[in-house]
Amino acid sequence: MGETTKRIRTSAGQAAPIAVDGPKLFALADGYLDMDLSRFPDVVRGIGDDMAIADGQDLNDMTLSVNAFLIQTGDRLCLVDAGDGNRRGDTLGHVRAAIKAAGYDPEDVTDLLMTHLHGDHAAGLVEKGVALFPQADLHVSAEEVRFWNTPEEHDAIQATQVPFALVALEAYRERVKTLQPGGEVLPGVTTQALPGHTPGQIGFRVGEENPVLISADVLHLPALQVKHPEWGFLFDANKANALQTRVDLMASTSKSQG
Repeated sequence: MGETTKRIRTSAGQAAPIAVDGPKLFALADGYLDMDLSRFPDVVRGIGDDMAIADGQDLNDMTLSVNAFLIQTGDRLCLVDAGDGNRRGDTLGHVRAAIKAAGYDPEDVTDLLMTHLHGDHAAGLVEKGVALFPQADLHVSAEEVRFWNTPEEHDAIQATQVPFALVALEAYRERVKTLQPGGEVLPGVTTQALPGHTPGQIGFRVGEENPVLISADVLHLPALQVKHPEWGFLFDANKANALQTRVDLMASTSKSQG
């Protein structure tokens, strides 16, 4: 839903700059979702409650932030994920306002970098079937495109997300740019495979000396999942792969900070 390896807290429709060498980077607050603990079926109550309370949270009354990110690199203005749109009320759908809060115009976005195509990341790309960023190229992993076009691989939960993915791909069909993770997608921005939540989820690493990795839904509840990565999320398409990605990401983060 837009977490990074650095926790970002900001108000809906607002933007927060993130220090990084090279490109300019902003966290954009699309808004928040009320979230029932049933979405985290592996959490052990008691232990989890204590950890949440220590982080100022309550597992009986949770909200999860939905974030996007804005990168200016050279003459390119890149939006990383587009939020949930306004389909679930006014607590969400504030990405365009947040772009303006960062000092830019939504119409100036040249590139849309998608971590994956679940609704809370892709619904904000489109309104009534029409692309909201019609001049922008849509960059998405080839594996993500393949997955959403392969219905036999969708369980009942992933099937609920198919419309958001396919509507976005159709709306931008003339401007879709598929990519393989591991390379540079734009100057100062490289991609990394982060499979599990969806088979084709990718992260975007911004900067060189002290890069920030936009890791999207590898972590949903950092206060709990950093210590208990086995406490997965109901919408993880492949729970074993999602767990391995969480473990690997945290290990590499610890190593880089060590």
